[in-house]
Amino acid sequence: GEALQDQALVAGIGNMWMSESLWHARLSPWLRLGESDDQALALALHTAATLMRTAVEEGREPDRRAYGRAGRPCPRCGAAIRSFGQGDANRTAYWCPRCQPGPGPADQELRLRRSRRTFRT
Repeated sequence: GEALQDQALVAGIGNMWMSESLWHARLSPWLRLGESDDQALALALHTAATLMRTAVEEGREPDRRAYGRAGRPCPRCGAAIRSFGQGDANRTAYWCPRCQPGPGPADQELRLRRSRRTFRT
């Protein structure tokens, strides 16, 4: 998820497009780039490009399925959409834990704590 927001890697994908494209692709925003296979990465980028292109062509943003819907039911499965700050910039990620299985924010926090310990020693 965070890699999609890295403007040095892919320009133009912010919080909303990241959350929406990963929801459509059924990928967890907490899946690390190194833990993703090429097919998942291609799917996330293709989905983001399609959503953004459609928005430009139609002159409006798409109906939001995840972004800004924390606590509301997922339109696909009914589970509550969750939100949590992500990365150094603490940008909010929105996702459905049922439709987008995989690591969650607790896994990110654990990795950060481990990396800080490793960095200090």
